[in-house]
Amino acid sequence: MSDETEIGFVQSIRNFLIDVDGLPNVKINDLVESQAGLRGWVNSLSHDQVQILMVDEGKITPGEMFKKLPARLSINTGDFLLGRSINPLGVPIDGKGLLERIKQANFLELDAIAPGIQTRQFINTQFHTGITLIDTLIPLGKGQRELVMGDAHSGKTGFLIDLMVNQARFNQKLAPGQKKTICIYASIGKPGASVRSLIDVLKANKALDSSVIIAASSSEPTPLIFLTPKTAFTIAEYFQKKGHDVLLILDDLGTHAKIYREMSLLSFKSPGREAYPGDIFYQHAHLLERAGSFKPGFGGGSITALPVIELDLNDFTTLIPTSLMSMTDGHLLFKSSLRNQGQQPAIDIFLSVSRVGRQTQQRLTNLVAGRIRNTLTLAEELQTVSSFSAELPPQTQHILKQKRLIDEILKQDPITSIPEQVQIILLALVYTSFLTDKDRYFLEKYKNPLINAFESDADLLKITRGLSSIKNDQQLVNLLETQLKKLNELCPS
Repeated sequence: MSDETEIGFVQSIRNFLIDVDGLPNVKINDLVESQAGLRGWVNSLSHDQVQILMVDEGKITPGEMFKKLPARLSINTGDFLLGRSINPLGVPIDGKGLLERIKQANFLELDAIAPGIQTRQFINTQFHTGITLIDTLIPLGKGQRELVMGDAHSGKTGFLIDLMVNQARFNQKLAPGQKKTICIYASIGKPGASVRSLIDVLKANKALDSSVIIAASSSEPTPLIFLTPKTAFTIAEYFQKKGHDVLLILDDLGTHAKIYREMSLLSFKSPGREAYPGDIFYQHAHLLERAGSFKPGFGGGSITALPVIELDLNDFTTLIPTSLMSMTDGHLLFKSSLRNQGQQPAIDIFLSVSRVGRQTQQRLTNLVAGRIRNTLTLAEELQTVSSFSAELPPQTQHILKQKRLIDEILKQDPITSIPEQVQIILLALVYTSFLTDKDRYFLEKYKNPLINAFESDADLLKITRGLSSIKNDQQLVNLLETQLKKLNELCPS
């Protein structure tokens, strides 16, 4: 019997999961179709039946015939996906009509094995975000996997949108022939309205043309939602093999874990901790291993993965957050309490970490960031002690004041980008006499004029452009001291 005519018959139905007798030659991830045209994919095999997960909604009845399709679980990839929003099977959901027709289809299987160590190279290039707090204190490397976690309403989504918009701005400044950064956003089981809102923001900020949105809303069939991150990684790998740097956002893997738990319990897999199946770690690690920085012989480019998870800040020990922390290269911890205090982005600097990013920073950036980190740590210790004292020594007051100035510099409005060189200069200003008698309200008023000045004023621009020749942070501070007159003219108290 040929593949085209191979059939099976439904034995049992459990919601979106069906057991079929027959289909003797099918393999895992083969596509099948019912008499009514409803599609599913082969999820597991046993000696007497085939388990199928349905991706189309519709009524299935016992005894109904299924046939094996020639295709496997895959998606047609190409540059035509840029600027489009699709579901995990490649069907457009943005109302722009069918995807562009191409002469030769390029179908890639969704459940690919992660490339081996021989394809990868050392992560030594920084992934610039345009956000001062990230680029200086918690830097990311191209090819890194950084977990984005935090409680509800802590600004995670806004931060991710900022990253995508800033990458589009960086793309506009590239020299001819340079490969642009591609942003891929996987919306896993979120309301359709939130996806439409994301698309509108990206379009308004001219960031949609270098982005691909893969979304399965909360009303879609559970197996379709489960495929969302697999499709996202498959598309990311297509662009990476063409030499592009790819930013891949998986929002969020907590929902994905719950989806997989539902599928597993319906298929009678043994529940483990918190009723999750024993292979939940494998499911996520199998995905995230596909990120990395790759050698030129294997396409070059990189996939920087940012998995997202919402959690309860009162309990970090739940299974999925700890599992994801163990398989990533660091994490950014967002707190709604910090956001309520006006910190933007609302990232806890002391509880966030990047295990790879610091090795990608320029030496001067690393030195200034280290000095800032030391000041913040010392101020945190002194702040605790100062609460027990009515009068503080001048040195303690000075350090606490520096912390307030740093906090103000690290605040950043949504949808804004600050050049890397200017980020370093602003932080170095904290250690100059220019800010000795100034408070955070002064910085709040003059931060944007200072940024513009270091990008346009002839004298200050010399410092900005000459950062590469500066050997250490103190030399930069001394150089800024020579421009006190200019700075005071720009920012009258």
